[in-house]
Amino acid sequence: MNKLYFKIFIFLLSMQSIAQKVKIELITKNNDTIREYQIYSDYTFENSMVIDLQNKLVVYDAKDKKKEFLPSELKSFNFIRDNKRVEFINVEDKVFGFLMYSNKLKLVKAVSSGYTKVYFFIVIRPNNGKTSYMEAKGLSRLISKKVITREITDCPQILEKVENKTLKINGEEGVIELIKEYESDCF
Repeated sequence: MNKLYFKIFIFLLSMQSIAQKVKIELITKNNDTIREYQIYSDYTFENSMVIDLQNKLVVYDAKDKKKEFLPSELKSFNFIRDNKRVEFINVEDKVFGFLMYSNKLKLVKAVSSGYTKVYFFIVIRPNNGKTSYMEAKGLSRLISKKVITREITDCPQILEKVENKTLKINGEEGVIELIKEYESDCF
């Protein structure tokens, strides 16, 4: 019996992640940049990072004093994770969205928590245009034709490509391709 407890202890010890603090850059509503804080970036999975950071940001100063920021207080924030820059932007002062693509259009990801988690891909148009919330269904995070037709009404070329299946939206890469096509055809 002691061997079993020992094996369980070793297993749990090996699963424990070591939290690392990394520097974070905050952009305030007044476009001021704050670089004096750090964040724990021990996220194994991207989706757990999105879920954890979308409603509030918890940072630490040099004396390890904790401070929280809500989406209504910041324009954006970014940090380095796995040698890549990760950026979250404010979406209508409601949530921090994980930035997946940015050019003329911005594509961000957020997760609605509850009994079942629903992934949303949010399209932010330039010049304070319409913001589209496209919910993704299923394990492959597939966006339905119905949702695309509802949210991308200003671009008949894209609707035709989706209807003819010349543009397939499979997973997150497919959503990024959809937004790139939408941007090149209609912006």
